[in-house]
Amino acid sequence: MRKFWNNITGSYKIDPESLHEFLNERGYYSFNPRSVNSTILIKSSEKQVRQVSPKEIRTFCWRYIESEYQFQDDDERRQVKTEFHKNKSYFSKDNMELLPEIEINEIKDTEETSYLFFPNCILEITDESVIKKSYEEVEGHVFETDIIFKDFKADIDKDYKPQGEFYEFVKDVCSNPNKKTEDQNFESIITIIGYLLHRHKHPANAKAIVFMDSYKNDNPNGGTGKGLLTKAFKYIREATFQDGKFYTSSNRFGLSQVKYGTRVLVFDDVPKTFDFEKIFPLITEEAVIERKYENKFTIPFEQSPKILITTNYTVEGSGDSHKRRKVEFIFSDTFNADYSPEDKYGHLLFMGWDNKEWENFYLFMAHCLQMFLMEGIVLPKFNVRERKLKIEATPEFIEFMNYLDYFHGKLNKDVVYDNFYSKYPNHHDIGKTTFRNWLKLYADAYDLEFHESHSGDDPFFEYS
Repeated sequence: MRKFWNNITGSYKIDPESLHEFLNERGYYSFNPRSVNSTILIKSSEKQVRQVSPKEIRTFCWRYIESEYQFQDDDERRQVKTEFHKNKSYFSKDNMELLPEIEINEIKDTEETSYLFFPNCILEITDESVIKKSYEEVEGHVFETDIIFKDFKADIDKDYKPQGEFYEFVKDVCSNPNKKTEDQNFESIITIIGYLLHRHKHPANAKAIVFMDSYKNDNPNGGTGKGLLTKAFKYIREATFQDGKFYTSSNRFGLSQVKYGTRVLVFDDVPKTFDFEKIFPLITEEAVIERKYENKFTIPFEQSPKILITTNYTVEGSGDSHKRRKVEFIFSDTFNADYSPEDKYGHLLFMGWDNKEWENFYLFMAHCLQMFLMEGIVLPKFNVRERKLKIEATPEFIEFMNYLDYFHGKLNKDVVYDNFYSKYPNHHDIGKTTFRNWLKLYADAYDLEFHESHSGDDPFFEYS
């Protein structure tokens, strides 16, 4: 059995050269991905590789001393363990990065092809087919974080039709009284799921996906299922969840959980004040990651995670730069605080599934990938600006405006305000500035041009 210590000096000491040879024999290497200015420690096993930390390597060596190596001398055991305890520096990140370097030919998604990895096989997905392959049939290495935790044993049917509880759930969150709108939104969410699962990023097609609750009874309708759908991604890809309520771009370490191999970055439950513009670089440029007590490193755009935002509000921003960087999807009110997917199915999704239901889920996700490769992102049919109006203004204001005759020339803003206040005296705390902002939101919601002017001291507005 190999030792990584000796007693040349008369007492047992860890020998750095022997330690590195020992670790190298057991598959530990340093890895320097191209374009990433950071060294990654990995453990390689045939075609699978796993990112590890210095702490994990040190633990591996301790277990070797503790339970695998057969000491013939109790004094040697005692001295080696004492030396191991005293000298953590052998396992510092700087020293571990001196391990022999390995070249990895990572199996990457391309613009035309995506892969789902299982312990026993690979699904190769294009716009024309989904093919089940063995690892021997696909050249390259796979990071362990990309491997789904269950075997996939189902056969691939070329006439596949989606089925299963998750498929039904996704249909439910798209329900709409208008069948054409429902069909378009279902097609949209399928391609959005496919976009987020696709590990390839194109500069011309980089989007942040925004999941929002519907707005009902004057409040965001929580419990619509957006959290459950977001959770689904972690069963397919390496996903990192960032609490949106506490994230600030000024925090240097705000993204410290992101690592090489993170595929989806979720800003969960962001507040009304979330500054979308501050994450523009994460969407369209490289990701700069900084952790405490470590040098910051850069993940190039092509390998940086895709962005998903969930919110009860509206992600603020206007103009082309905001519009081209996000796709917003509003969940229907099928599910709510009083009726959950658990109520419908009798158990929690994911937690209560047998192997058949898991395979239905995997096949449906492969279908979503294929639909994205065929069609790109299909935009949903929603009036997000009307939703914003309902959040910002009161139902009484919207009712008032719906009956206001505003298509016959200019209206005196003060007169309209006074008429509104006389009709709804309980709005005494609504000032003229807020009222003016509501007038503008109403125009935005219903595609009206909002014009303002003055005649002397009298303010006027006009819709066209």
